[in-house]
Amino acid sequence: MLLKDLYSKEFLEELSREIRKEYSNFSEDKFVNACLATEWEDLKLMERSDVIVQKLHDQFPNDFEQTAPILLSIGSKFTGLAATCLPNYVAKYGLNDWDVSMQVLKILTQYSSAEFAIRPFLVKYPKITNDLMLTWSEDSNEDVRRLSSEGSRPRLPWGIRLNQYIKDPIPVMGILEKLIFDKSIYVQKSVANNLNDISKDNPEEVIKFAQRHWHQTERADWIITHGLRTLFKQGNPEVLKLLGYDNEVLEKLKEINFGVNKSKIKIGETSTLNYSFKNDDKLHLPVYIGYRVHYVRQNEKHSYKDFFVKKTDLKGKQLISGSTKIKWKQLSTRKLYPGHHVIDLLVNTKVVASIGIELEKG
Repeated sequence: MLLKDLYSKEFLEELSREIRKEYSNFSEDKFVNACLATEWEDLKLMERSDVIVQKLHDQFPNDFEQTAPILLSIGSKFTGLAATCLPNYVAKYGLNDWDVSMQVLKILTQYSSAEFAIRPFLVKYPKITNDLMLTWSEDSNEDVRRLSSEGSRPRLPWGIRLNQYIKDPIPVMGILEKLIFDKSIYVQKSVANNLNDISKDNPEEVIKFAQRHWHQTERADWIITHGLRTLFKQGNPEVLKLLGYDNEVLEKLKEINFGVNKSKIKIGETSTLNYSFKNDDKLHLPVYIGYRVHYVRQNEKHSYKDFFVKKTDLKGKQLISGSTKIKWKQLSTRKLYPGHHVIDLLVNTKVVASIGIELEKG
């Protein structure tokens, strides 16, 4: 099932039935037909959400204070990504009523997520909304705490970009300071993703944060490691050092071999990569092994993606060998094109060997 199909005709009918129970002036058929009368089949997930919001507003009271109780009464009956259309309604039609909207979003986020809906309020009311999210970071409910982080991510996918935090991430860092020791894995993942967002524009702030909290707790280390993933892939020397990886690894590796089982492969088939190398130093060497595929794009240029293989410690003079597989299958997020593909062997983010294969039509 495609993501957009979360908003199916059945969902529209269920949503309208629940609304009708709480708001007798609501016409179920009118709402469903109005949504489907658009170019519904061609619309993506968030575009369908926008249509739902608009068609709800066509029948809801114009006064948001009168609409808020309707949203709250049905909020607990819908969960997951599809239910984000309800907080998205708040973002569009409650923007001029900050107090009521914040109360509604705090409740709705406990059933879906208000991570997209909170962002227009951060743009229009940056100080008071950030202050509230700082308070939410200490809430007893993990969904509310997560919202304080996820909603403030500068580059949240599908969400509007928060340029004020790209320019100055300090207000967000204050929230993350309160969440770095949070015990909820749900919250921890959000904190890591927020740090990774910030690192793309303000790496120095994230590195300072990481150095300050490194080795304080096991879970804090997990958050930091995942939050530094972009800087790690870029081979940032401070990050490599913090995580325990030698930035000068090329000087210590010998007998490097890297190969593939077939020099020609068809889309839909699987390649096996084989590698081996030796730690020529007398001391142990932590290594992070991966590979990079340079994909042929439609315009015959290339774009690359890195893949993780394993982490291990090599003793002095130790030789390591291993293999990994590449499945050349079409994905909705990455379309494969025939042509010459280059694959790099990565050790501690450094390219230590490269091979080429010809990808052919399946």
